[in-house]
Amino acid sequence: GGVQGAAVHCAVHRAIRDAMDAAMLITYLTEPKITLAFLLALSVITGALIETLKWRLIHWVDRQAWRARMIPLQRKLMQNFGYSEAQTEEEATVVDAYCFVVAICGHHLLMSALLLPVVLWGWDSCGPRGHLMFYAGALGDLAYSIYDSLQIALRTFCPEKFKCLGVQMPLKFFIIMVCMHHMLSIFLTVPMILFYPSLRALHVIMCSLLLAGGSCYLLGCYKFTLDTRSVGDFLRYKGIVLLQLAIIGCTRGYVWIGETLAVLKLFYDRGNVPFLYGGLFGGILMSCFNLLMLLDAVQAALKWLPKPRPRPAKVAKADEISNESPIYLLKRQDKELLHRGKVAVGAEVVLLTN
Repeated sequence: GGVQGAAVHCAVHRAIRDAMDAAMLITYLTEPKITLAFLLALSVITGALIETLKWRLIHWVDRQAWRARMIPLQRKLMQNFGYSEAQTEEEATVVDAYCFVVAICGHHLLMSALLLPVVLWGWDSCGPRGHLMFYAGALGDLAYSIYDSLQIALRTFCPEKFKCLGVQMPLKFFIIMVCMHHMLSIFLTVPMILFYPSLRALHVIMCSLLLAGGSCYLLGCYKFTLDTRSVGDFLRYKGIVLLQLAIIGCTRGYVWIGETLAVLKLFYDRGNVPFLYGGLFGGILMSCFNLLMLLDAVQAALKWLPKPRPRPAKVAKADEISNESPIYLLKRQDKELLHRGKVAVGAEVVLLTN
């Protein structure tokens, strides 16, 4: 009994100490000056990690048999975002973009996992450690948005000076990714986690969007590796298209609209005009991005779901002569000899009897 009591006492003491450590870290992270300094350092670290992971993925993709199948599909996707045919002519450029998407999908899924406890169990039930995970996930997502916005802007408007970052990015890509997608995170993440950290709608919006982005784009990358000429891969491709439509419709449609309206109503009821205008600004831009993603998913579903499965390769009948049979090869050889005028009378009969 004494041993068990001592063990319980140690466990409780350790839990209290961990909770106090987490609470102390949260206190530091929610100091505006410390928050900004931490964000700057985290943005640099995030960019370095993503670029490192991207280069490792490039070496791995270059050794895969499906690389040749992926490139035309990824090239078409890049052209849909405004890249020209000349910009996507080099296969290395296409592979670079593909691997970058895979890397940021991993980052999105990791950040959504950090946000998941407050979504599943609520703010009050999570305790200091759950709160710390929430702050880490929110600031980690913001750090990526800062890094990605900066590298896209440099490659769009100063491509000659920053060739080391990659090929020039089109203005259309800058508008979609930076203006529509990243503005919500860049302008509202820090104010929201400082003044409304326990707001459930905030937790649901952040987690659902990160989960949708990470999972759908990662499924899309896997989809590009499939050989739709085979029945199995064709059915998997259609399944992924349907799953992407369901995820995007649920998160970027149903969840986004409902939770965003709830947040805006809260700002309005409390008379918080700066947050209301900021929410409207970021919400409208993000709604445009979500609409583009939803339309793309619907278009893919309309294209692929009605398609019939590919026909299997025709199997030769038993009485048909194979292209590799001795008789076929003999006749083909005889025709070549006759064409050259070198065939002897009765040669085919002699050979066949042998």
